[in-house]
Amino acid sequence: MSDTLLLPRVTAGASAPRPRWDGMGFRPDVQGLRAIAVGLVLASHAGLPHTAGGYVGVDVFFVLSGFLITSLLVKEVFDTGRISIAGFYARRARRILPAASAVTVATAAGAWLFFPVTRLDAVLQDALAVIAYYVNYRFVAEQSEYLNADQMPSPFQQFWSLAVEEQFYVVWPLLLLALLLCVRRSPRRLVAAGIVFSAAIVAATLALSVLVTAQSQATAYYAAHTRAWELAAGAFLALILPQLKRLPQALAWLLGIGGLAAILASGLLYTETTPFPGYAALAPVLGTMAVIAAGSPPGRNPVSGLLGTGPFQFFGKISYSLYLWHWPVLVLAPLALDVEPTLRLNLVLLVATVGIAQLSYAWIEEPARNWKPLKTSSTAGIAAGLACALLSAALVLTLVHVFPKAERDGAGGAIAPVAASDLTAALQAGLETDTVPADIAPPLADIADDMPVVYPDGCHLEYEQTDLPDGCVYGDPDADTLVVLAGDSHAAQWFPALEALAEREGWKLLDRTKSSCTSALVHVGSTRTDGEYTECWEWKQHVADEIDELKPDLVVYGSTDNYGIIGADDPAQAWADGWTATLDRTTAAAAHTAVLTDTPWATGEAAPDCLALHQDDASRCLDENPYALNHLEFREAGRAAQEATDAQVIDTEPWFCIDDRCPLIVDGIAVYRDKHHISTPYSLYLTDVLGAALPDLS
Repeated sequence: MSDTLLLPRVTAGASAPRPRWDGMGFRPDVQGLRAIAVGLVLASHAGLPHTAGGYVGVDVFFVLSGFLITSLLVKEVFDTGRISIAGFYARRARRILPAASAVTVATAAGAWLFFPVTRLDAVLQDALAVIAYYVNYRFVAEQSEYLNADQMPSPFQQFWSLAVEEQFYVVWPLLLLALLLCVRRSPRRLVAAGIVFSAAIVAATLALSVLVTAQSQATAYYAAHTRAWELAAGAFLALILPQLKRLPQALAWLLGIGGLAAILASGLLYTETTPFPGYAALAPVLGTMAVIAAGSPPGRNPVSGLLGTGPFQFFGKISYSLYLWHWPVLVLAPLALDVEPTLRLNLVLLVATVGIAQLSYAWIEEPARNWKPLKTSSTAGIAAGLACALLSAALVLTLVHVFPKAERDGAGGAIAPVAASDLTAALQAGLETDTVPADIAPPLADIADDMPVVYPDGCHLEYEQTDLPDGCVYGDPDADTLVVLAGDSHAAQWFPALEALAEREGWKLLDRTKSSCTSALVHVGSTRTDGEYTECWEWKQHVADEIDELKPDLVVYGSTDNYGIIGADDPAQAWADGWTATLDRTTAAAAHTAVLTDTPWATGEAAPDCLALHQDDASRCLDENPYALNHLEFREAGRAAQEATDAQVIDTEPWFCIDDRCPLIVDGIAVYRDKHHISTPYSLYLTDVLGAALPDLS
């Protein structure tokens, strides 16, 4: 049988027969590629050495999805002359939604049982986003948000790729249908037009992926518009399948070996620091395309033969369920067992997940896909998919609203500031705290939203913003005494105390803070791209110019010491020089200048999460996840430079630690809101302590 399009012989008086498309049938090599893809992902998530790049398994899945879906759609056009959108969505609903809904429900219930209340609301919102298939863009927003960077991973994290595929499935059949109408329902013309169209999508969205990866890697990683080229690459292969079937055997051998090598090499050589997807995604994508092409002609090649063996077929068969179940098992099981995750534990859990996936395949995937009432009616298939989604959403909403996990009363009334003379005793008592107070401030369930008012007011700037915001004046706007707070988020954490002082003392307080942007005049790297954080440099020039113009009575600087310096042979010296330049300029313009040293950082889990998990054993968090001074080389270099200027350097360590031990709860207050920011109530608690340390403005 020919591998090209077959045009049946036309007999006299007969209507023109429909062109024929052989399609691809069952491909053991494609099934085996699924096993490679899921194996890479599982190895990476388990923490196996040298497999950090296992995330490329998702790229393999994307190419396979584009190839398989387009193959089925094109065959349908050749067989029937049309594309049934309802039929397509019904098949996708039967294939995807039952298992996905089961995992969603089980994960939501597991999170409700075992996740800390500090993250539970966000996780259940992730579940709703999963059900609505926009969770990838929710993760874009979360990963782009600086204050979310150190949070526990969501047990729904794996669903982002499924959301990308579903978004592709919504659009791609409609585009093919539009093309079919444009070519007057000619299947052969549809293939020709589809080849050009898919190639254009690959080119355009690959370029977009490269551009966005350089600007915001989180967006490029999770977004559909930067991943579409990978699915379109698979679609392109499906459209040229007849040509692939005529590949010479020698070329098929080379493509198979080279393609598999490219997939495995990227999985083994890429790391968390690899700019991805962008150009780096070409290796796994082209590798997958090469392996698919190699398996298309008749005959066997070494790679297709390997992928067709039993183990690859078994894991390929259950790959969908295995991918869905493995991540919530890895995230939730250590919480349920109250143990730290380790490589050994993760491997044991993955073995257990294989059994769960096999059961899921046998009892959920296959029955839903093959149940006759759903197969024979598109309406029934779509209705079943909607029912799965609605039932899942109903359960999640029930957990949120009917069975809330934690009360949110917290400490009533205002925070009473501690006197400087009483702070040491309060810290010592904090070290001896064994249980989390029922009225802890802020409530642990709400601590993720505990941010100084300058954040919701838009006065604390995010990454892309560089212009000085209007307003941002607090305290007494008409006062003659002007105080400026400047720096990064470690300056903004002191805003509550400074605002309380400004209101009490009659100061005019101006906020000039920006995320991850130190006031030291030094070029720093971006936390979003591999290059310089140019928006920070531009911003602090504006702030310095404003201070020169306003000549404030006091400028208060705060900054973390955790920065990557750009273009410096000696980063610590560059850090010191940057502070010298900033403070020399500021002290010439302002009557007084003060610098607050950095606050402690977590050496392990964030305090709120740990306290939420161990409310009756808070001392465990103090012992296992202590906070301490960090980035000491920069801290010492910066402090030496600061003390050499006319600025007043205020050492904040005694406000947090005694004998190198830093309590997590002081006087019923949670000291930290995450791994390295203090809570708003604790900032207010230190109002008088800060006021006594600042220069006298009377």
